Amino acid sequence: MYRPFPFIRLLMAAGLTAAGMQAQNFYWNTASASSMGMGGVYLPSSGSAIDAMSTNPAGLTALTGRTADLSITSIFATGSFSNSVNTNAPLKDSPGVIPYGAFGMPLGHSGFSIGVGITPELMSVSNWNYVDAPGVAGASYGLQQQKSAILAARAAVGVAYSFSRKLALGVSAGAVYNSNTLDAPYIFQSNPALAGLKTLLDLHTTGVGWNTSVGIIANPNDHVQFNVAWKSRTVIDSTGDASGNIGVQLAALGLAAQPTFHYSAAVQNVLPQSVIAGANWRVDGRWVLALQGGWVNWNSAFSSLPVSLTNGSNPDINGLLGSNAISDRIPVEWKDQYSIRGGVEYRLTESISLRGGYGFSNNPVPSSTLSPLTAAIMTNQVSTGIGYRRGIWRMSLAYGIDPSNSEQVGRSALLNGEYSNSSVRISTQSLALNTSWVF
Repeated sequence: MYRPFPFIRLLMAAGLTAAGMQAQNFYWNTASASSMGMGGVYLPSSGSAIDAMSTNPAGLTALTGRTADLSITSIFATGSFSNSVNTNAPLKDSPGVIPYGAFGMPLGHSGFSIGVGITPELMSVSNWNYVDAPGVAGASYGLQQQKSAILAARAAVGVAYSFSRKLALGVSAGAVYNSNTLDAPYIFQSNPALAGLKTLLDLHTTGVGWNTSVGIIANPNDHVQFNVAWKSRTVIDSTGDASGNIGVQLAALGLAAQPTFHYSAAVQNVLPQSVIAGANWRVDGRWVLALQGGWVNWNSAFSSLPVSLTNGSNPDINGLLGSNAISDRIPVEWKDQYSIRGGVEYRLTESISLRGGYGFSNNPVPSSTLSPLTAAIMTNQVSTGIGYRRGIWRMSLAYGIDPSNSEQVGRSALLNGEYSNSSVRISTQSLALNTSWVF
């Protein structure tokens, strides 16, 4: 049986304590503090193996020596949720720390460079406390913790080749480890016998998928540089356990049955393919201006979320359903996401660089399927950062803020009306520290 590297488990465990429900960082295309400080723009660097492994593997050719790159990011979210029975129910997340790292090096004077790394792929954690609105037959589980987490980390190897000073190509391949958690009242959506009914559910699954990336960097002259990178979609079939209690719903329907249950659970997550294209202009020895566009194919990846429960332990529920298995499909219907980012770097001294940036992306979550647990609705990000270098050592610190964004739901497509006429507000802040050694 495949078991991920211990560091991936550590990263995932740390991610579980981090608040990451934000559009800018929900799906990670760049990962370094220097990139965050420039609004999420990727800038190929002689001292950044992390962004080469997470964004564009052709960037490995920019490394001037063996480079060890370590980062930590802390994300803090605030928000509120209102519906028919809640008024500004608060988001309960606390800041956490996500560690990751990479190593890369050129292979002599061959033109080849190689790299390995463990980087975040997707980080979404939401932890709310609000009252469960009445559903079918008035069933409500009252004030409940409403928690969801979809986490993914990528362990990858990459190789790049510099054809000349003007053109480089790189490829990487990675194993993506995924962990899913849901601890909340769950409303069945598509199962013919259960659609609209709800139960308290505690679900945990893990799984591994695979993806690849390809990147190109072109340098027409010493001042202008272009880069394009594509990452493939990732299909992850995760397995685990689900347990819960459906007693309140059964009582509301006037059914007498043992309420607790346990199932073997399977969830399929599809992470989207993505493309970024950027350009940077080194104006002189001090100023660098950068611009980047991006596309994330959520429409094909997050259309629906299949959930399969098998080997049910409750004979009463099995008898009512005529089966010990339940299949359900949660509609999400996300839209493709487009982004534009701009960043600037100014070398204040030989050792200190100042950075700033802004990013905008459309909200991929349609109001018809929006809930507090899927509120990746952030559209703007403003950031700043500072870099310091001394000898073989480099350090970057960055701070980013996604200003508050609100979305309204009229008639929800989610059964059974609990999220109709609701609103969600989210804002996030991020702090990243990156250190590297070139030796």
